[in-house]
Amino acid sequence: MNAALGLDDLTRLNQAPLDAMARLGTSLVPGDRTGREAFSRQVAAVQALLKQTYQAAGLLVKRSADCEESARIWKSMGDYANHVLVLLSVLKDRSPECGTAQLHDLALDYKAAADKRYQADLEATLCQKTPLPEGLLPPLTSLL
Repeated sequence: MNAALGLDDLTRLNQAPLDAMARLGTSLVPGDRTGREAFSRQVAAVQALLKQTYQAAGLLVKRSADCEESARIWKSMGDYANHVLVLLSVLKDRSPECGTAQLHDLALDYKAAADKRYQADLEATLCQKTPLPEGLLPPLTSLL
């Protein structure tokens, strides 16, 4: 039994704060200062979770066994950042003064970085699985 947490576990744990942000954002009433303050705090909490999740992805990649596992981690991180972007697509225009635009930009940056690392790890995986052409290296017997 493997008792370690993975990035998929973290993204599932982070779902409740995302849901709370969406709920608060869609229920905002113009002129409700208390509601906007609560929403701003929730946006800041989601921003902290996004940063923490990205850092966790980096740590998990450092401990990964191979490039294929690293690629899966970055794919999961990119999917999580995309999920945040989807939620913010409506909220950032409704309440830009609450930090949603900045969170949207950060999520875009993290998604782009995760996608770039995912592609690099996929290429590395492919290189690891590609056999060397015959005759590229001298035979091992000639070194003795």
